[in-house]
Amino acid sequence: MAIEVTMPQLSDTMSEGKILSWLVKEGDKVARGDALAEVATDKADLEIESFNEGTLLKIHAPEGTTVTVGSVIAHIGEEGENVPEVKQDKSSTEESESESKSASTENEPTQQERSSQAPQASAAKDNGSGDSTDSNGSRLKISPLAKNLALSHGIDVTRLEGSGEGGRIVKRDIEAAINKPQEQSSTAAARQSQPLPAAAPGSTAPLSSMRQTIANRMVQSVNEIPHFFMTTKVLMDECIKVRSSLKPLPQYEGITFNHLIVKAAALALKTHPRINAAYRDNSLVQPGGINIGVVTALEDGLLIPVVKNADQLALADIVFEARGLVQRARAGRPKGEDLTGGTFSISNVGNLAVESFTAIINPGQGAILAVGAIEEEPVVVEGELVIASVMRLTLSVDHRIIDGVVGAQFLTEMKRLLEDPVVLLA
Repeated sequence: MAIEVTMPQLSDTMSEGKILSWLVKEGDKVARGDALAEVATDKADLEIESFNEGTLLKIHAPEGTTVTVGSVIAHIGEEGENVPEVKQDKSSTEESESESKSASTENEPTQQERSSQAPQASAAKDNGSGDSTDSNGSRLKISPLAKNLALSHGIDVTRLEGSGEGGRIVKRDIEAAINKPQEQSSTAAARQSQPLPAAAPGSTAPLSSMRQTIANRMVQSVNEIPHFFMTTKVLMDECIKVRSSLKPLPQYEGITFNHLIVKAAALALKTHPRINAAYRDNSLVQPGGINIGVVTALEDGLLIPVVKNADQLALADIVFEARGLVQRARAGRPKGEDLTGGTFSISNVGNLAVESFTAIINPGQGAILAVGAIEEEPVVVEGELVIASVMRLTLSVDHRIIDGVVGAQFLTEMKRLLEDPVVLLA
């Protein structure tokens, strides 16, 4: 019997997804774990993997179709097997047909667009919708997943021909280009280090899907959650020593201060579980696990990959897990499970000259920790004035379920753990 492939829920807030490209064709053999399709969600472009082995018998949701979570998008089974009919949502079908009709003209800029777009260098420029404009001002169709992957590997997308719907550049096109080193740009690192370009003066550009989601959720958070903030100072000299000692060891390759902070937060949340709770429908929801989201900045937005059961992981395992999560997010290739299940978040701007800041709570959670830079400053230690490395932690809590004393206890525990970081190795 043919097996249904349905649209999975790839993030906590996802209700529908758009098929950007199919990575296999009808009649192709697929194995368990093979990538079937590239899907645009409210947070990122992700891949749908096959949970079954067999032949892709029928694609029910062609490229460009938007379908709700749980809808059947394909069938997998034995070659020659009968496939049941699947009724698509009318709105999804109409959207797909509309996009197909407009695909042949979408690359043609209007006269107004030509006059308002200043020539750029060979790198493509984001127009806020997920596509880009090339050096001639014409629109370059590229999925956000492909764009992020191109940036991370230094691929000049203006030289590529897209194999997706209407000539859209998709992930498989970038992967093909990665295998041709001669086509990689020698200025990739320089482009990656540049800040996101501002919109042209006097212009208006639509927000990307990710930016729209961020905007909606931040407005929801500020309007619905009564935020309460508190800050503590942490002396980081011992953490600096511990990190320096661990860095040469293979199991701690790539260790950062954020990994130490994630471990400390996991232990502090175990001691003070109310900080790990959330408010929902006039009830206090206490999750079964401690899953820490690591806020990760992207070119025009952010993702929050989640370290699952962080309190049960050794520090070396947290380094391994968090590094992989962040790398996949920045490359535009997070797995669906990377972005789900978070119970607490950490936003760290310690690599920038920011002493302290307040973060907005992610809806569905009860708190978030903002981490500032480590800076040398005079402090009094045991009656002596000394120069120490100081970091500020600011906790934002949902005051409906978390009172000031509970937040203060959590921060006090964080301070204790980070100022005596040997306990993080236990």
